[in-house]
Amino acid sequence: MAQASSILVIDDDRDLRYSLRRVLAAHGYNVSEASSGEEALATVAKLKPQVILLDNRMEGMSGIETLQHLRTAHPRGMIILMTAFGTTQTAIEAMKFGAFDYVMKPFDPPKILSLIQKALQSISDQAAASGREYKPLLNSADYQEGIVGNSESMQTVIKTIGQVAASDVTVLITGESGTGKELVARCLHQHSLRSRAPFVAVNCAAIPENLIESELFGHEKGAFTGATAQKLGKFEICDGGTIFLDEIGDMALATQTKILRAIQEGEIQRVGGTGTIKVNVRLVTATNKNLETMVAQKTFREDLYYRLNVVRLRLPPLRERKEDIPLLVDFMLQKLEARRKIKARSLSPEALEALMRYNWPGNVRELENAIHRAGVVARGDTVLLKDLPPEITEVPKVKAVEPLSVSGPFSAKENAVVPTGANGVPSGEVDLFTAVYRYLRSTADTNILQVVEEELIRRVLAETHHNHLRSSKILGINRATLKKRADELGLK
Repeated sequence: MAQASSILVIDDDRDLRYSLRRVLAAHGYNVSEASSGEEALATVAKLKPQVILLDNRMEGMSGIETLQHLRTAHPRGMIILMTAFGTTQTAIEAMKFGAFDYVMKPFDPPKILSLIQKALQSISDQAAASGREYKPLLNSADYQEGIVGNSESMQTVIKTIGQVAASDVTVLITGESGTGKELVARCLHQHSLRSRAPFVAVNCAAIPENLIESELFGHEKGAFTGATAQKLGKFEICDGGTIFLDEIGDMALATQTKILRAIQEGEIQRVGGTGTIKVNVRLVTATNKNLETMVAQKTFREDLYYRLNVVRLRLPPLRERKEDIPLLVDFMLQKLEARRKIKARSLSPEALEALMRYNWPGNVRELENAIHRAGVVARGDTVLLKDLPPEITEVPKVKAVEPLSVSGPFSAKENAVVPTGANGVPSGEVDLFTAVYRYLRSTADTNILQVVEEELIRRVLAETHHNHLRSSKILGINRATLKKRADELGLK
């Protein structure tokens, strides 16, 4: 027969201790009692209860004080704080000092029984996880660059960095937000002949248009209102080193002209200045925009584009290299543990499976945020499935698609031929997705994904009356990504 789970009830209210003992014993638990924090601390090492129910307001030591001592005396016990005064301060302190949860008095038996079951399940999950020996996937030397990945696409990036780092060639890094473009730029600098000189990163999208020239090229005293002293720009500060211009696609045409001159002539002119200043910098730029399209639309200078696009590095989105996720997670956990920000240093198989299943619209940056959050809330050395953010663990429900009878233009397009009669679908009938695919192929030769994405976003926003929180949950992306895509598509 399995041994009954042990529970310690700490409360100075005799009647409440009696009531809890009756309820818990009736459900098969082995119950012990203590009337004060001092009494509990004197016996907890001997009792070693799995779950502790701790009152907050008692004579002598308070519940919060007792909690802090219990975390040292019995670190594996799951402590549930009971309080009749649910202040914000109490809740924050309870969780900060390591309580599993807290419950408000008076409470119904099902409530406390449910919390106890969750606490015992957490003990079981951690025990199962701790039974697996932890072995780092990479050596510490492999983490030095911060660029992690064994996928073919990432190995191509790494090889290209090695080939061009020692030269002064201009590099254009492209990729979605959150893929690690600045990390690659820093790596290029660290392995270049300029590694002892400054590396300066500038986010062009974050600086107002009327200030970007002053920020990059500096200004003279009195050049404009508020210019009370001479200021050196990033190009002068970075002389001899590498300057990284992120979001170069957001730069105004007037500034683009001056950047082109700085590349071609190796000289700049401060705002309000009359003379030129020689500078020797290596330029690395990045963008998540399609510069070719911008050149065609005359919103980006063609001559500057060719100057920047000497060597091009495309960083793949995380959804295209999911095989790198275990390495990335291992790297992130070790980095956070080394900084003493978290305790967890490994991931349970169930949690890893959820990470591999998720589509990561925010790419590596979103993964790092998720791991940091999970590592903070984890109660042991291992991140469990329940520690991950809900948007990652919730599997979207997909409704079955009924066969759809289709006739007319769908079947008439020669480049939309799909065999019929397969998968039990009679000839002359196609499922909904086949119908949609045939229609798209008949109306658009390219950019099918863009067409589908725009229409999906448009319809979901209309359905939710432009509620971005609800819309992002339906679409399976975060709100920031949805807002950005909606803005780009002009869906105000």
